[in-house]
Amino acid sequence: MSLTAPSPSTTSSPLLSQSPVDIRPQATDSSVLPPLRFHHPATLAMRLRFERARQQRPEEERTERERGEESTVKAEPLPGQECRLSIGGDSYRLVDVHWHTPSEHTVSGVTFPMEQHLKYVRSTEGSGSAARDGDYAVIGVFVHPGESNDSLDRLLSSARRDEDPWDVPAVELDALLPACTESYRYLGSTTVCPYTPGVRWNVLTHPVQASAAALDHYRTLFPRGNARAVQPLGDRRIASDRHRWW
Repeated sequence: MSLTAPSPSTTSSPLLSQSPVDIRPQATDSSVLPPLRFHHPATLAMRLRFERARQQRPEEERTERERGEESTVKAEPLPGQECRLSIGGDSYRLVDVHWHTPSEHTVSGVTFPMEQHLKYVRSTEGSGSAARDGDYAVIGVFVHPGESNDSLDRLLSSARRDEDPWDVPAVELDALLPACTESYRYLGSTTVCPYTPGVRWNVLTHPVQASAAALDHYRTLFPRGNARAVQPLGDRRIASDRHRWW
C-alpha cells in the first residue's frame, strides 16, 4: 500500500478522509517520494475573482475555528498559459491559486498566518468523468510575514470582494514557492463544501514570505478567517521526504 494513501478502512469512510489535518512530523513515514516537478512559464497574467462560499452547516453547529466563512479569492491562469505539475509519472495542470487565513493545516498543533493552495487537476481526466483518488493534487504552502515578494504581494494586495474578475499581470508562479519543495503527503479532501475526497495533498515543509502589509490587506476581507477546522486523521499515514527545519 502506498504511503500516500489511507488504509482500506479509512478509504471506505469519507468522514475519515477529510482535510485539513494536523501534521505531526515525528509520526510521519519518512520515505523516498517522487519529486514535485513544476513546469511554469517565467511570467503569466492571472485572472482573480472572489468566490462566495457554497451553503455550509449552520453556525451554531460549527466549532470555534470554523466560525469563519468558506469564501476565498482565486487566481486562475488566463487561457493558453500552460502551468503543469509532475509527480512521478502523473501530470497535472493548474486550476487556480487561492489563500486561507489562518492556515488550514497545522504542524504539531501550530497554526500559521496563511496557507496558499495551488490546485491542479490530472491532465488525463476526461471531461465530465467522476473524480478518482489522485485526480486532484494540491500544493499547500505556509505564508509568513517578512520580506516582500513582488508576485505574491501584488496578488494579495489586489484581493477584493468584487463581483467582477480582475487581472494581475507578470506573475512569477515559481516565486510563490519556496526553493526547497520537500513535503508532507497524504490523501484527503477539498476544504470547502462539498468537501470532495480523493485529493492528493502535498504540504511543503518550508514556508514562503510576503509583506506584512499584503497579508494584513487580505485578512481584512475575512475578519473571522476563511479556514476550515482540522479534521481527524483516522487510520491515514502521512509520508514525508522532509529534513527538520525547526
